[in-house]
Parts: sequence; structure tokens; C-alpha cells
Amino acid sequence: MIATLAEAALRSFVLGGVVWFGLNLFRVRNPHVQMTAWVVVLLASLAMPFVMHWPTLTITRMPLPVSVPDDFLPADISMLEAPQPALPIPPGAAVVVPAKAAVSINWWLVATIVYAGVAGALLLRLAIGLCLTWRLARAARPMSGPQLIDVDVRVSREVGGPVTFGSTILVPPQFSGWDAKKRLAVLAHEGAHVANRDFYVLLLASLNRAVFWFSPFSWWQLARLAELAEIISDAEAIEVIDDRWSYAEILLDVATSANPRPVELAMARVSTVRARVERIIAAAAMPVAVGWRKRLWIAAAIIPAVIVSAGMIAYRTPDPAPVAADTGEVPAQHYRPFVNFYAMGPASVFAIFREGDDLYGQLTGQRRLRLTVGSDGSAAYAASSGEITFPLDAERRSSELTLRMNGRDIRAVRVAEMPTAAADPASLDQYVGWYRIAPNRVLMVRREGDRLQVQETVQGRATLLAEGADVFSIRGENLLIFLRDEQSKVSRVLVQNSVFGARLAPRIDASVAQAIEADFARRLAEVPDRFREQVPVAGGKEMILRGIEDLRRGTPNYDRMSAPLAAKVHRQLSESQATFVALGAVESIFFRGVGPGGYDIYGAKFENGTAEFRLMIEPDGKAGDVIFRPDGNDELGGIVPCSEEARVRGRAGTSPIRIMIYNEMGEDIQVFNLDADGNRRMQSTVRSNVSWASTTTVNNPWVIADKSGRCLEVLVPGRQTRFHNVEASNIGARPGRAARRAVPIANGEEMLRRYIEGVGKGQPDYERMTSEVADITRQQLPFDQAILARLGALRAVSFRGVTALDSDIYVAQFANGSAEWRIGVRNGTITKIALGPNF
Repeated sequence: MIATLAEAALRSFVLGGVVWFGLNLFRVRNPHVQMTAWVVVLLASLAMPFVMHWPTLTITRMPLPVSVPDDFLPADISMLEAPQPALPIPPGAAVVVPAKAAVSINWWLVATIVYAGVAGALLLRLAIGLCLTWRLARAARPMSGPQLIDVDVRVSREVGGPVTFGSTILVPPQFSGWDAKKRLAVLAHEGAHVANRDFYVLLLASLNRAVFWFSPFSWWQLARLAELAEIISDAEAIEVIDDRWSYAEILLDVATSANPRPVELAMARVSTVRARVERIIAAAAMPVAVGWRKRLWIAAAIIPAVIVSAGMIAYRTPDPAPVAADTGEVPAQHYRPFVNFYAMGPASVFAIFREGDDLYGQLTGQRRLRLTVGSDGSAAYAASSGEITFPLDAERRSSELTLRMNGRDIRAVRVAEMPTAAADPASLDQYVGWYRIAPNRVLMVRREGDRLQVQETVQGRATLLAEGADVFSIRGENLLIFLRDEQSKVSRVLVQNSVFGARLAPRIDASVAQAIEADFARRLAEVPDRFREQVPVAGGKEMILRGIEDLRRGTPNYDRMSAPLAAKVHRQLSESQATFVALGAVESIFFRGVGPGGYDIYGAKFENGTAEFRLMIEPDGKAGDVIFRPDGNDELGGIVPCSEEARVRGRAGTSPIRIMIYNEMGEDIQVFNLDADGNRRMQSTVRSNVSWASTTTVNNPWVIADKSGRCLEVLVPGRQTRFHNVEASNIGARPGRAARRAVPIANGEEMLRRYIEGVGKGQPDYERMTSEVADITRQQLPFDQAILARLGALRAVSFRGVTALDSDIYVAQFANGSAEWRIGVRNGTITKIALGPNF
């Protein structure tokens, strides 16, 4: 807001300078002409924050070569939606206070507070003056007897001299004792103010000064308009009494007794009366009045200057002519060797699958990305994840792949192929058992007649449909592929989900499964109270601080972590260490709240940026899980028009940041990163009504394009663009302007109430959700249902604002507490949903 007002004030100052120069260049001395010109400038100044940048001139030019610094820092090419990397947290360790820790001052916040304080004081003073003078005018007594002019004249004991308030003239009680010439001069002067509506003009100028109090031009503008109003009224009065010297004496006489309020127009103020008397005596002739037609011509002459001062110039680089070339892509029928599942770790799977004539890849916990297979049939390139290499065997099958991610090679072994043959119903018993699908969740497979049923911890059962050898599906969508060991026994199951990717679940004993479910039940029992009370686990802040220092040194203490967390940290150690070294020393860390999953949420301020941590502590004191999200630094980022794509470059040494893009275009979009030479790379396809996230660096540009590759806008990561909604109506809009609504979505509250009711009953209406929201709701349903049961009956829902992703923020009041919800709705379908603290 401060930046917008400062820019508007600067543009108004430039406009005022142009008008002042024009008036002096053409030696315009008539106060009526000057008054008209400055009223136009005043109206333009008040409208400037809303109209600037609307007039845009687009200039086509050829792209210029741009030098790139040698130390340019490329983007972090991670495409993971889950915040990465995880953080090792040894509990109970002593806190090491960083040597460079210092108090960080948010200068933008300080400036905003100072501005709001001064502007509020000026507006309050203006409002109080209006109120008091209005009461004074109402209490005044209308004059009796014949009136000299056709204006509402009232007598008030509270005024020392004649003043004007709106269209009312107030005079002191001694007015009736003045001689006729003095009364006529006073009424002629004040009547001119009423006829010219000077009170309302100066009221707008006072409002402009209160809003732009930091601009000297706003103060000068008010003073100049008041001066011109008095000059014109003096001329009117002199013309009526036809005696210049007598009017000067009357003016001096009135000035000695007048004591007007701030919003009154007094006939004479002591501070200005000397200059006015000198002007009256020195004037050779009275100024000639101008009619409304001439005033319109004056305004029309200034309008071009207003448009120029409010406008901006955009440059467009012409698209290069299409060049015919051999893409070298493999025909769709040759995709078969690559359509497999590849294990990249204990719980990470890279799945490659076909949709029509397109080939896609998806890593566990990530969004899908489009692959392009080379003409030799041996390599594919995943633009959001780096290069993928497939060594083919003699039968042109790929038994493994190598994925180059974040500067290192990760080898993955094929664990399953897509279904080919029908399953034998007689052998279903071999699949029955328990599988560990997540650190705290179990997938149970049981047989019911000639069908298999599957049930995840604390969720409903689903019947499996046979799709092929060892392959089943849930509702014909999510695949379950049972994998065998060297003895041909089923030892693992691979679960493929369209949103979360593929997960490997090893087979476990019944006792281990019972322990996992007991631990999940414990968490489920604790979370409702923790969420309602919003109190952190003791020692969480110290654990995070110690973990950061260990990770910065590259020596995480795996003994203080759960096994799944230790495995995740080990895989991502090099990237995690580089990230925290880049962030620098910790300056402060603070508690934000408890999430609906039972995670404690902390914000952290580093020397070179900020971040969020979500911490889960196990009963044995170990860190069960930590989710890390870098949030960049104080740089705002922004949206750049596609015409500037050829000139956009990132900057070296910028802070890590996680960006999230939500696609509301109604069709697939593509996301590209611009490298140091301005070339597009690292493509990702984002389906409609689906979000996509990536960890990158501040000011490292990303191109958002339609499915044909045509640029829609260029996103520069920063504080304003961490969350970005892509929709046709907001393409190219500056953050904080186009996507901000003042009112909630028309049926947003109704949809939220239905959602809360459905979750509370354990029966959400998945048909009214996008596939992404439905999958997230299913995963979070046990916790959300338990939280709602503890909160009790819903009492009221109140709208609080709109997020950067265009979701409505509501606070729901329940019988036993309250909770914050964020919901996005489009065409009667929930496109986004979140419960609890979100930052």
C-alpha cells in the first residue's frame, strides 16, 4: 500500500509540474482558468492510485542482448510439492545462540504504522471539524427581514466573522449593525464561495492532503486552491460594491475579528489578508469570468497530461518465425519400454505412464510432468526434474533409470510393469495381510468371497477390481500392484495415486501393524485437544534450533529421529546442508500454531531469509517428522508481461523460496524455468484445478504458458508471489491488485458449511470437490472429523478476507471453540480447502 501511494503521489507531482509549467509558459493569469486547471489536477490526484497503469502503450522492439553474471545461481530444480528438505531434530539438546543474531526491524511495517498514524490524525481532525461546524450551522438562527442575496444566511454567536459552511453563510450577531456597504461586500464575497462551490473543492483538497500527507505537493495544492478561491470571491465582491479601496478596508476590519474553524471558509484570515489587500490595490482590472464551455476546453487540454502521468510503457518482443525441425520424438506406439514403475528408495517410486499420445512421469508426493523421449529410444527429459536416462536391454526394455535431480544422479530399479494379463481369482489369499503404507499408517488387505477389500488406517473399506497379473484398482483409478521377492512371495505392494504419486508399502507382521495403528490412535486422540488449545510441545523451539546447526555442519544425529525421518534426511543431506548454509544464521524463531495433523508450526527468521517448520515429536522424544518450507526474504517478486520474457534474468545469491501455483485456466498449463541465458527449461504440466509447487530461489523467473507453450505471464518469485493463482481474468495482473476481492464468493459460506457438516459425519460429498481436494480430504478425514467432534456444534461462520490464491478465509465458531478455514469454490465445486493456521 505504501509503495502504491508513494508512486501515485509522485505521478501527481509530475502532473502538477506539467500544469504549472504550462500555465506559466502561456502566461495564464486569470484566476478562473487557473482554478479550473488545478481542480482537474486535484481530481486526478485523488483517482491516481486507482487509475495508474491502466493506460498502457505497447511498443514492439527486437530483443537486446543481456549480459549474464558469471556467478548466476540457477534455480533449485526440485518439483516436490511436499516441503523439502526434512530437518533432523535431536530433542533435549542445548540451544546454541547464533553469534550474528540481531533484532530485525520490518521497515515496511514501521512505515505503514507511521503513515496510518499521521493520515488517521488528519482525517480525524477533518471529521471532527465537519461535525462541530455542522452542529453550529444547525443551531444558527436564520436572518429575519429581506435578504440582500438569494443564499441561506444565518446568525451565530459562535463565529467572530462571516464564514461559509457548505451552502450556508454564517455571520456574527453584530452583522445587523454594520453599514449597508459592508454587509453587501461580505454577502457578495461569501455568496461567490457558495456559487463556485469552493467549500467542497477545498474539502476534497483537505482529503487529498490527509491521504498524501507525505507529499509537499498536496499541501501546496490545498493552499493554492484556497488562495484562488479568495481571489475570485474578492473580485466578485469588488464588482458588486464598485469601490476597491472601501473593500480593502472592510477586509482588514473583518480579519481582526474572524477566528474560523478548519473546515470553514472565512472571508478573511490574518495570515493571507495582507497579500490580498496588496493585490486588490495593485490590480488594474478585474479578472474575466469563464463559462462552462471554456472550462470543459481547459479540462480537455489537461486530460492528455493526466493520461500520460497515469500510464506506463510495455515492450513486446515479436515471436520468432516458426522453424521447421525434426523433433526426434518417439511415436506413441514405442512408449511401451518406458511405461513402468521404478523404486528410488524405501518409499519413493517414479511412475511412468501414458495418457493418449503423451508420456508422463510422477515421483511419490509430486505432481506429474510431461516426458519427451529421444529419437534413439534411450533417453527422456523431465523438464521439472532434470534428465532421465534409460539403459535398454536386448529386448528394448528398461530395467532401471537414472534421474539427475538437484545436481546428483539417483538410480532407480524397475519394480513393476503396467498390467498385461488377467489375475487368477483362486490365488487371492496370497495378497491378504498388512502393509506399511506410511510411517504411521497401515494398509490392510482382506478377502471377501472372490473379491479383495482394502482399508487404510481409520478409513473406510474399498473393493479391489482385478486389472491384471498382481494388479488391482480402487474404483478403476488408483492402482495397487503386488510385488514378489526371489521366492515369488508377495512382499510389497505399490499403491499408485493420481495426486500423491506411487508409494511402496512393505508387508509387515500383524503385531507391527497393531503397534502402528495403536500409535495412530494415540495421535488421533491427542490432536483435537492440541488443535483447540494451540499450545506447542515443550522444547520444540530448542529442538529445531539445534537441528538447524547440526544440518548446517552436515552432521545430523540420526539416533534422535524416527527411522522414516532418518532415511529421508539421509537422502537429502547435501541439498539440505546447502539450503541452510545459504540461509545463514538464525535470528529468531516463533510459534505459529498447531496444524490439524498435530504438527507444531514454527516460523523462523534467518540472516538471508525466512522459513516455516512443521514439527512432529514422538512419545519417546524423537523427531517423528519435520516439514520444511523456505519462504524467501523481503524481496517482493512480481508478475512480468510476456513481452519482457527475453530480458528477464535471475540474480545470484538470492534466498530459497517455495512457490505454489494453482491452475484455474480450465485447461492444462505448462511451467518453465528461465536459465541464465533466458532459455526455457524444466517444463511441468499442471492440470486444471490442480496445484503445483517447487522450491526455487527469490527472483529466479518462471514462465507460465498454455498447453501449446504460448507464454501467459512470467512469475518472479518473492514475498508477493509465493502463492499464485493462474486464471484468465488475472493474467498479467500485478500481485495484490487484480486478485483481491472485497467480498466473499457468492456460495462460499454455504459450500463451507456443507463441507464441515459432511466431514463431521465422516461422509464428505466428494462429488462437489476436485480430485485433488477429494484425495486430500480422504487423507485428512480422520483428524478433521475428530477435531470437529471436539469443537462441537457449528454456531456461526464469519468472512475474514481473501488469500493470494483467491480462497476465502472464514472463522467458524463452534460450541467449544473456533477454527480458521480457507475455501475456494468455482462453479459449485470446491477447488481448495484448508483447516487451521496457514501462513
